[in-house]
Amino acid sequence: MKKQTLISIFLFAIIWALLHFVFQVRFNGLHKFWLVGLYLLIHFVVDLLSKKDIQQQKEDEKFKDWATSGSIGKYGQKGLLFMFYSTGLITFLNPFQLFQIIKQAIGNSKLSSDKKNLIENADNYQNGMNYILPFEKNTQWLVYNGGVTKQSSHSWDVITQRFAYDFVIADEQHVRHKNKGTKLEDYFCYNKNIVTVADGIVIKSINNKRNAPFVGYGILDFLTTSFIGNYVIIKHTENEYSFYAHLNKGSVTVTSGDKVTQGQIIGKCGHSGYSSEPHLHFHLQDKADFFNAKGLPIKFSDIKINGIVKSETFITASDRVENI
Repeated sequence: MKKQTLISIFLFAIIWALLHFVFQVRFNGLHKFWLVGLYLLIHFVVDLLSKKDIQQQKEDEKFKDWATSGSIGKYGQKGLLFMFYSTGLITFLNPFQLFQIIKQAIGNSKLSSDKKNLIENADNYQNGMNYILPFEKNTQWLVYNGGVTKQSSHSWDVITQRFAYDFVIADEQHVRHKNKGTKLEDYFCYNKNIVTVADGIVIKSINNKRNAPFVGYGILDFLTTSFIGNYVIIKHTENEYSFYAHLNKGSVTVTSGDKVTQGQIIGKCGHSGYSSEPHLHFHLQDKADFFNAKGLPIKFSDIKINGIVKSETFITASDRVENI
């Protein structure tokens, strides 16, 4: 039996036990079909998380010496992932998050099946506009996660986020916070201004989601009503929309229909939704709907990458980048 199947059965058994013995849910009739759907959903998520080949492991080697933030850091990255995914199991009991997870699974299944239109090679895609990095000039950020190859990708098999990036601010030792890292204000990127990458029209913005509690302990916010947190979606061309997620509550300055210009402040970096520490999640997509959009490669213009000025370039995890 495949390892993924064994893990899926184990997680399903835990969730079933919680529902049956703790919440006194009785499964009969149509509820049995709900159980089948729940198992398939768990298996889908486990399968995505466990898809790693030798090349991917080599890619991960670059980050083995990076510090793990917060009090959980003394247990390293494995400790963080254990806490994050363990508390993540409880999200299946949150109807708001379960609905989003199902929507994402259905959307991803449709996108994955359309193999003819999947982008396998970023060099084959041409951006419709010139895009800058999503933060203010002369502020250096670290690409914590993401790239344009299967090995460096943020989430290659999650089609919407195939070419996504997670950005943080870090010192030379890749430490991202001062003090113990158990307060939002400890993090260097927290509440920093986030800007639009190009001129466009705001399609949607959410501004009322709380920042995840217990920062620095690896605990996923299983009670939030949205795993995206606060976010902004901006239309730049008919087929290119920028997406900014995990923004700070109350910081979003734009609403649907607003016209924005490149470099305009649209919010501040936060810790809302599924966030292991304060950071900005950013990607480009081909539709307005996050759950049904295909992620697009993006070349950033007029940036400094690892100290070298580039007129246009892709970026990848471990790069230090800034607008010029």
